[in-house]
Amino acid sequence: MQEIPVVLIGHKDHGKSTLIGRLLLDTKSIKESRIKEIKEVDESDGKQFELAHLVDSFYQEREREMTMDTTRVLLKGKKRNYQLIDVPGHAELISNMLTGAAGAEGALLVVDITEGIKPQTIRHLEIAKLLGIEQLAVVVNKMDKIFYQEKKFEETTEKLREILNKIGYSLKDTYFFPVSAWEGENVIKKSKRMTWYQGPSLMEFLESEVKEPVSFENLPLRFLVQDKYSEGQDEILVGRVESGILKTRQEILFLPENKKVRIISIRDSEGELKEAAAGQNIGITLSKNFNISRGAVGSCLDSVPKVSDHLSGEIFWIDSPSRKDLVCECGTSQVKGELQEPKEIKAGEESFYRVKLEKPIAFDPRNKTILGKLVLKDKGKIIAVGNIL
Repeated sequence: MQEIPVVLIGHKDHGKSTLIGRLLLDTKSIKESRIKEIKEVDESDGKQFELAHLVDSFYQEREREMTMDTTRVLLKGKKRNYQLIDVPGHAELISNMLTGAAGAEGALLVVDITEGIKPQTIRHLEIAKLLGIEQLAVVVNKMDKIFYQEKKFEETTEKLREILNKIGYSLKDTYFFPVSAWEGENVIKKSKRMTWYQGPSLMEFLESEVKEPVSFENLPLRFLVQDKYSEGQDEILVGRVESGILKTRQEILFLPENKKVRIISIRDSEGELKEAAAGQNIGITLSKNFNISRGAVGSCLDSVPKVSDHLSGEIFWIDSPSRKDLVCECGTSQVKGELQEPKEIKAGEESFYRVKLEKPIAFDPRNKTILGKLVLKDKGKIIAVGNIL
């Protein structure tokens, strides 16, 4: 069964991990033995069992009461399954949040009704929009703390609507849920304590409204070369089919080298294949041995990626760059580049960017695959993540 990836975003301590824990517990998506194990660890630490500990499985995270890294768990629904991605809400862990959110089909923004909208609330929304996550729902959490008042919920959602509108989210397609993750109100079933709320429960929304991801198999072929090695007189290119389907005897074009070849054989760890689909890691032999190496992109002939030594788009700055000797990563390509725009950069903000590369690369602008994303590194450290327009 296909798993739909959904990322939970929001400020620290607003209840993302607790919400996931409640979903796991009430849908019986987690084994009783695992629950028992966590309760025993909490007891030995002299602490009360908390739902968040079902997600924060590392001892260090329980000790510090925060999610330190991206965690992925399986949520079992009645109709389909979901991969829930819990990401850090702390500003110093924003790079982990970027990694976790990339590839998610939908997002749940969790907001504590007692604390309201915080800087990381807005920052996570901006990053989700930048990464192309269009399906968004807002979970207004900890309603039990305000005795399930409708007025306070409406005041909070009105402020959130203003922010969402500025960022560019469609308000008519955005759902708002009053929830108490701790008490389980309006999570799996509609709450009897909030009879004023007429919409679905959060789980009902996931089951009926969240769209299934578009299969990358239906997109044009993109084969990302990771490495190559020799076997006798044959040259084996090793890589991943990022999108589309690759077949033996198929003629493909490698860019930026602009070399057209025919596929002679496809293999994986199990042996020979007739074809390979999106997501598969494979090795291929070609009709001719060209100087094709890591970073090259193999594509179908009728729909090819763009090739250029200039990239531009929107980017989120984790740290300030040195401008020269930056390393630009797109797909499997790693090329040095010089930042031309913007002239002024402030860490934690989003901006337009323009980069001049040392040599051309192949990429797919405005694309959901990895070829539509850019990672900037400075001295080996990720300093920015953005899209390519």
